[in-house]
Amino acid sequence: MLAKLVALTRKGSFTAAIAMLARVSNQVAVVGVTLVATRVLGPADFGVFSIGAALLTLARTMLYTGPFEFLLKAPEERGLAVSRACLVANGVVALGWLILLVLTGLAAPLMFRGAGVAAVILALAPSNLIAGVAGWMEALMLRSGQVRRYYVSTVAVEFGSGIGTAILLLEGCGLWALVAQVYMRMLLYVAIYGLVVKVPAWQRPPAADVGEVLRWSRSRYGSVLVGFLANYSGDLLLGLTFSPAASGLYRAGNRMVTALADMFVQPASLLTTTTLAAERARGVQDTGVWLRLLSLFAAMAFPALALLALVADRVTPIALGPAWAAAGPVVSVFCIARMAGLVSAVSSSTLVVHDRQGRVLAVQGAAAVATGVLTLVAAPFGAVAAAAAAAAVTIVASIALFRSAAGVQPPQSGPLGDAARMVLLPLVGTLSIGFLADVLLRRAGVQAKLDVALVVGLGVAGWAVAAWLAAPALRRGVAVLSDRPGGR
Repeated sequence: MLAKLVALTRKGSFTAAIAMLARVSNQVAVVGVTLVATRVLGPADFGVFSIGAALLTLARTMLYTGPFEFLLKAPEERGLAVSRACLVANGVVALGWLILLVLTGLAAPLMFRGAGVAAVILALAPSNLIAGVAGWMEALMLRSGQVRRYYVSTVAVEFGSGIGTAILLLEGCGLWALVAQVYMRMLLYVAIYGLVVKVPAWQRPPAADVGEVLRWSRSRYGSVLVGFLANYSGDLLLGLTFSPAASGLYRAGNRMVTALADMFVQPASLLTTTTLAAERARGVQDTGVWLRLLSLFAAMAFPALALLALVADRVTPIALGPAWAAAGPVVSVFCIARMAGLVSAVSSSTLVVHDRQGRVLAVQGAAAVATGVLTLVAAPFGAVAAAAAAAAVTIVASIALFRSAAGVQPPQSGPLGDAARMVLLPLVGTLSIGFLADVLLRRAGVQAKLDVALVVGLGVAGWAVAAWLAAPALRRGVAVLSDRPGGR
């Protein structure tokens, strides 16, 4: 069995292995900072930063959308002109968000309960100018096929900024250490990208080129906005209706799950985008690789999230501390939501590359409205109810996006059968063994830390057996990555 799994890996793409290892390393750094922060900060302080970070996330995502995607998929013959236009477009967006966040920070005392939110938002706002340059340089790197160097760069940045933040937290800098981390990350990205990216000589682009980029990006910005409302309305509504402490519990639970899910979601989305965009730039029609990529990453992500959901009530106070025990149920709910989030991420990437960003906007717009309404109704019942409302909408939205992607690139019977085997066998194998072990260990009264370790270990063993049974389908999924170009 081990030989089969090793052979499967060898036949796959080294780029995919680098991507996975990089995301694991990055999330180790993120979780490390979170663990230190939850030991040093209380839910209220953590909630204050979460509110400011949620708003910053909206601005930051727009700087890695629109011009970023336009540059990735631009035809080879227009690459130089488009790169200059995209830099200016990203600069315009960054400046606009700087102004908006400053205005939001000034109005924050009238909007949010608790002190400190305004100062954090105002302190974070200027980082968008640095992020605009970093996002453009990242697009240049990925367009040139330097996917491996990109992931190595992210590991260096996340660990460097994470270590610096942990030191500041331990030195008593409080939530301002988390603010400093934002600037450390962006400055390190610009410095490292500057060493590996060939930046084109500056020449002012025609206004028509910049206008073309911004017009194409409008629907993507709308999609990002509604996606933000769908993903972060819980944080903001809890901060508005209750307190930063309630928002802190919600965000801490979300961050724990995201740290695990992002190891799979980000590489899956990025590899889907870069693979399909590269084929389109060369005028090659893709062959339905999106479904195999989705299934391949789901074979790893779904079982991992299922195990975390199973032991969340015990692992949360162990990881974050006793004061955060109430976040355990939130973690379990978000695990289900993040499974659907993987489907949404790959499906959305497929639709965007095929210029169906309008469909993504429509689905995410409906999801944002539904999330806002349901969260507003659920928020008075606490963080778990707000998380459940968000999860329900995420599941429905992922189904809609999957169906749309299947309409653009209809899957054939072979890939569909492989997808079922890749997704269901590992999930059922992991969850059945893990659940049985959990029931027996609880009845035996095993100590919590040992219980968690045994449940996870036996669940991983169940996954390995199931992966062996699904090896032929997994091999065909990995073969898709073996054929992708670039990957330096």
